[in-house]
Amino acid sequence: MSVLRMLVIGGMALSCTAGYAQTRCPEDKRADDHATRFVIGAGSVKMPIGAFLLVRKGFQIGAIRVTSIDSAATEWFGKFTYESFFQPDGSGSFVAKNVDRRTGELNVQRPKGPGRGIYIYQPGPYKAQVGKWIFPFWSPTLMAMSDISFWSGVGDRGYEFAPTSACNLSEIDVQDKRLKWFRFDRNASFTLQLSELPK
Repeated sequence: MSVLRMLVIGGMALSCTAGYAQTRCPEDKRADDHATRFVIGAGSVKMPIGAFLLVRKGFQIGAIRVTSIDSAATEWFGKFTYESFFQPDGSGSFVAKNVDRRTGELNVQRPKGPGRGIYIYQPGPYKAQVGKWIFPFWSPTLMAMSDISFWSGVGDRGYEFAPTSACNLSEIDVQDKRLKWFRFDRNASFTLQLSELPK
């Protein structure tokens, strides 16, 4: 085998390995496809562990990610942790001193109550905060693209969401033209692979 051919094959192997290494964040140890993609649909975003989801409204922007899931959690219920960052001044910088950083543990439980509609309630802390914005989680990795209003329920409140492949805050570039922004849409259905998303 010629030296040139060996170099080409070796380079292809390294390229494939490097590409695969970027398909998930180190925090997500799950063996299934949930670790490698964002899924947007029915007014919600299902996210992999560790990858940042950008949120913006007007000139303000935030970033949120699930940082861990309790080993006893199921796909739909259980405890998990998150962290978020909020930049209110329009600069888009998440390393500035005025950034609001929050962390928390949430617990999505089965709804309780004696009846339907207003008699059903969601127990436990299940709402994440991104600066002044609040978003409920319907499962440990499924976040609503809307806040909740008692009078108008869940709907489009003007937020936009952009999945990223960034596993570290320093990797995020909010000005990246390749970011795909989505609004609340109950009929939406998109699967976005981490390996194809910008940071």
